[in-house]
Amino acid sequence: MTVVGVARRSLLGPFSLQRGNQNVSVSGHRAKSRRSVRSAPVRTVLVTVTVLASATAARAADTVCDPSAANCRAQLLTLIQNERVGIDVGFWFMQDSRYLNEIVKRRQAGVLVRILVDPRANPTYAGNDQMIAGFKQAGIPMRKRTAGGILHWKMMLFAGQNTVEFGSANYSPDAFVPSDPYTNYVAETVFYTDDPGVVNSFKTKFDDAWTDTASFANYANILGPLTRIYPTFPIDPAMNFPPSQDYGARAVGRYNAENVKIDAIMFRITDPRHTNALINARARGVPVRVIVENDQYRDPDYLWDAWNVDRLYAGGVSLRWRGHAGQNHEKVVLLYGQNLSIFGSSNWTTASATSQAEHNYFTTKNAIFQWFASQFDRMWRNTNPMNAAETAPFVPLPPDQPAYRSPANGSVTAGSSVTLTWYAGRWAHNYDIYVGASPSPPLVAANVNLGPSSTSTTFQRFTVSNLSPGTTYYWKVVSKTMANMTATGSVWTFVTPESGGGPLPGGWNDTDVGSVGVAGVTSYSGSAFAVSGSGGDIWGTADAFHYAWQSMNGDGQLLARVVSLSNVNSWTKAGVMVRGSLSASSPYALMLISAARGAAFQYRTSAGASAASVAGPAAGAPYWVKIVRAGNTITGYTSANGSAWATTGSATIAMGSTVHIGLAVSSHDNSRLATGTFDHVTR
Repeated sequence: MTVVGVARRSLLGPFSLQRGNQNVSVSGHRAKSRRSVRSAPVRTVLVTVTVLASATAARAADTVCDPSAANCRAQLLTLIQNERVGIDVGFWFMQDSRYLNEIVKRRQAGVLVRILVDPRANPTYAGNDQMIAGFKQAGIPMRKRTAGGILHWKMMLFAGQNTVEFGSANYSPDAFVPSDPYTNYVAETVFYTDDPGVVNSFKTKFDDAWTDTASFANYANILGPLTRIYPTFPIDPAMNFPPSQDYGARAVGRYNAENVKIDAIMFRITDPRHTNALINARARGVPVRVIVENDQYRDPDYLWDAWNVDRLYAGGVSLRWRGHAGQNHEKVVLLYGQNLSIFGSSNWTTASATSQAEHNYFTTKNAIFQWFASQFDRMWRNTNPMNAAETAPFVPLPPDQPAYRSPANGSVTAGSSVTLTWYAGRWAHNYDIYVGASPSPPLVAANVNLGPSSTSTTFQRFTVSNLSPGTTYYWKVVSKTMANMTATGSVWTFVTPESGGGPLPGGWNDTDVGSVGVAGVTSYSGSAFAVSGSGGDIWGTADAFHYAWQSMNGDGQLLARVVSLSNVNSWTKAGVMVRGSLSASSPYALMLISAARGAAFQYRTSAGASAASVAGPAAGAPYWVKIVRAGNTITGYTSANGSAWATTGSATIAMGSTVHIGLAVSSHDNSRLATGTFDHVTR
């Protein structure tokens, strides 16, 4: 049947549709700017609502308020001011002192007030601590949530008026009233009802929380035992209260049963159950439209929102996101074949489903469904009275360009297998790997699902094997999002050793010295050494590097040409070293060539002392270096041609008669290997 309701209202106030016991208040869909509203006359509005035969009739005081244009705070303040019996409040955060002031007045007037809080919101939401302190100072009893999942409620219950307010809106100044209608607002669901089943459900759940000593603790002004003040009512089947009830499982079950159309507005999406179900619905021919929040899409604290949104996009789901200033904070799902509206406090996250304290409503009240369907269509099509862009087409963003770590560009590897390592950034999930002997390397693996780099020290790795000896290989990585947006890395090279390399010459050993992030290696082919090392530096009071060395008794020298050096860092170092021991803090002397800082003679005169340096020529590889020990005097030399030597520096360092002399490489980046190649190595 068709019901026609006529109501008079101001442009920002709620109006009602009435017929018998059916009455739904609707707010804000025709609101103009605040300036025009103040002078606008009261007018008559004609509204038509279709009631499905299977729908449950809405109650007289079901009110859905839309803060895109309406003042949704006024009704809440009026409820507070009119309460004479008891007010129960539960919130994640509060920043609007209007609520504090009016609730305290009710407390002072003798009204029983109880508040559930979660002080863990304080560091993120400025002013929440002040609101909590104000309630405490007023003597209001408060309990705080201590369980792992936060208190994500946004509700006020008015016992004397048998009314509850709940939804997605936190108690901040901008959540209930727009800054500028349709153009600057926080999209929220604000719902008021005196439906006995819903109100009584909140009474029971509030009492449950108030007397719960496992998930809540006393916060302030609790003077006696924890007691229930309401009868224990059955929970309305339309209500959903995580964590005791899994919001995701219930919602996904309804998505799977839908065969007509699905619309949703969702702030945060990190639970793949929702994403999978919507993609499956779209695949079976159900139209699916979703409005998402721009800022969540690339919020580094919620990496998997982008993954889920991109998957929706790739799966053919129609997407739009916020076009207005402000924020899209709603959590609403509409299932047209079931006439079902799902709304409340839960995002599409695993925490909102099973660990946080939440409240959600799964209702088939037709007038509520029609209200949300009208709101969604207005936002989707931007058909508001201001012709403002409330939503815009979703545009998937590309990932970060991959930043290679190893093998270093131009380095010589240790064998016939190489592990490519790179930092991918936060937004890539799949990778195409290209490796080959051509400057345009071929694709060897597509859509390798390695995930993002969630931290600055999280790296992706892919190993290639059976490489030919003595070959220059080219490689690159193409990062891809789940929407198949790409970012291509540059082409780097590495060289495999001749015949896969061989054992080190007699008397030579190699080892990592100090705390290295990536194990180093030394290979020898023909007359050349390839020394690969990570390590933070050879400097300060302790060193970290890779060392190929021989024992030397008494005086002696070592010279070599640094043929090449990876430019991992400007202070990546390769050179010839004399060292008292293999401990990180040992005295040493090093004649080095750096990647971009020239040559230097560096030394430590005693164990654990601070290192010192003498600058040498502004030279880079290839360049010759030599270290000479004569008694306690160690001297470093450099040469452009291996025949004309110039002294760079000298130091007096007391070491034992037997020392270690050899080839040292430090990446200066402890997460990456750098390779230095040496030839003409002569003692």
